[in-house]
Amino acid sequence: MSGPRFDNINQARFVTFSCYRRQLLFGDYSTRDLFVEHLEVQRRRLGFDVFAYVVMPEHVHLVVLPRDGKIGPVLRGIKQGFGQRMIRLFRDREDPVLESIEDSDGIVRFWQRGGGHDRNVRDDEAMRSHIEYIHFNPVKRGLVERGVHWKWSSARDYAGESGVVEIRKCW
Repeated sequence: MSGPRFDNINQARFVTFSCYRRQLLFGDYSTRDLFVEHLEVQRRRLGFDVFAYVVMPEHVHLVVLPRDGKIGPVLRGIKQGFGQRMIRLFRDREDPVLESIEDSDGIVRFWQRGGGHDRNVRDDEAMRSHIEYIHFNPVKRGLVERGVHWKWSSARDYAGESGVVEIRKCW
């Protein structure tokens, strides 16, 4: 994490978290699809708003608004459940990736340790900037020519299509 968290009610958060050792654990379509579905389930269960998201091959960016202002439960709900599900799936498949995501203590990890990058979104300009950054990320990486072409992003929602995750576009 980049420093202490400052939980403020009615203030959105820009968060980034990475796969363990920045491995390409989201390298395939099905894992990205599962994550997007999991994000929507957790959004409903925990009651937070999603303004923007992108699932990249080795990390995730989100702009979210926890209804009670506390980001910790939101991150736990998103990361723990999904990480555990994927590790079970890797074990069931006897996937060789398990060796590369085991730490020195023998613990298998889907996510990089720590809270990731977390920043309060303080005003409209910052909100627009974070959303543009998120939507441009796959373009910058050369994965697509336009952000709307990346299926695992809210860019398509902002272009008028409905996706799996309910997006709040007004802030």
